[in-house]
Amino acid sequence: MKRLPRLHSIQGSLLLHELSFVFLILITTSVAVVWAFAWQKSSEESLRLTAMNSHVQSIRGELYRQLKEVFDAAFLDDQHARDEYNFYSRRINDGLADLRVLSEPGNETAAISQIEAAYNEYRQQTRELLRSVSLSEEQKNLLDYQLEQHTFAELEHAFSSFDRLLKDKQTTLAENRQRWMSQLMLLVPLPLLLAVTLLLLSRRFVKNNLVRPLATVMDGARLISKGKLDHQIASQGVDDLVRLADAINVMAEELASNRDKLVEARKQAAMGELVPLVAHNIRNPLSGIRAAAQVTLDEQADPEVRDVLRDIIIAVDRLERWVTSLLTYLHPNKPHFTGETLQQVADNAISLIQLQLADKNMQIEKSGWERNASLIALDTNLMEQTVFNLAQNAIEASPTGATIQLNYSENKTQVELSIQDQGKGMRYDPVAEQVTDGEAKRLGCGLGIPFAVKVIKQHDGELIYDTEPGRSTCVIIRLPKTQFEPQE
Repeated sequence: MKRLPRLHSIQGSLLLHELSFVFLILITTSVAVVWAFAWQKSSEESLRLTAMNSHVQSIRGELYRQLKEVFDAAFLDDQHARDEYNFYSRRINDGLADLRVLSEPGNETAAISQIEAAYNEYRQQTRELLRSVSLSEEQKNLLDYQLEQHTFAELEHAFSSFDRLLKDKQTTLAENRQRWMSQLMLLVPLPLLLAVTLLLLSRRFVKNNLVRPLATVMDGARLISKGKLDHQIASQGVDDLVRLADAINVMAEELASNRDKLVEARKQAAMGELVPLVAHNIRNPLSGIRAAAQVTLDEQADPEVRDVLRDIIIAVDRLERWVTSLLTYLHPNKPHFTGETLQQVADNAISLIQLQLADKNMQIEKSGWERNASLIALDTNLMEQTVFNLAQNAIEASPTGATIQLNYSENKTQVELSIQDQGKGMRYDPVAEQVTDGEAKRLGCGLGIPFAVKVIKQHDGELIYDTEPGRSTCVIIRLPKTQFEPQE
């Protein structure tokens, strides 16, 4: 047997709505049936009392006509009076039998019995008079006195008692009918009030559990369709809408995840096409620069010039390693970790931008370098490029004569390096992992930040941008304090 649907669902809500109006119909029908039954009983009782009253009046009329036949027989010596007497006797007995049928146990049967007793006494006396061939004066006086003053008076008393009983019952019936009419006037508005109440409750239930939640789901779906995949639709309303909202939220999360993967894939594709070309165009000049510096170093005797040439060769070799690491980054190979401090990585990266600092009359202010930094597992070449790119962004964003602040800190579980510029701030999209500020985009191809994000993710760290338009930007590199374990 199929189970009934839960009431806290669309199907259950419709069922509840239908049942409420079925309940209203049942109440209205019940009131109508009860009233019809009561009215029918009242009408039947009224007809019964009317019929009984009609029978009583008919019996009384027959009784008077029968009494007339007794007088006709006694005083006028009417030969047909006895036959007429018997005819009226049968009609009176039939009328009494009909009263018996219509009567109810109790007062009515007692009143009819009283009429029958008085009538039997009347018949007994009148029959004795009818048997006599001729009446004496004494019998005639007895007929006049006994019948009229006593026996017939008893009959009239019995009829009067029965009349009063019928009138009392008719009065009670009229009062009951009037009371029913008064109650009906009170019951008539009840179905209307119930209908209005059910309509209001049903409308409120549908509005709170169907209309509003459905509108919320539609608005949320519209926002998600416009690209706001971080929007969460509130789970409210009936179970069906709650499940729908949860399903849309899960879909939005999956779309956001897939979008991130697609953005990452596009970045990889762009870098895969661009970096080899750039690397080829860089390596050739670097090779010439190194060869020229090496030849000049071999021929130069001035110690100061020889030191400068050695610095050039070291910088060229470092740039060569960076290009190699950048090419390696485009392939699924794992980073090559070594034990190094984040301070040393930052120093190596900053050493390559001294000329840019001098050109803009800028300085690097370091804090936290006075402490001994912990050795952690790093791909030195990739991380140096990361710090270099972020520091170069800070230089480009800051005005001439500004100071770039580098702050190093660590605790038991992680190390942090922050780079604070003095620029006007930038807009950063954490989903696309890109700077969206048009002024900042002039720094170059725009791959520095995605490169930094990926490198830091490969180190199980995170890149944090604390920035708002109109004030400086602070970029934080946060890495886990993972100890380097050399592989055998």
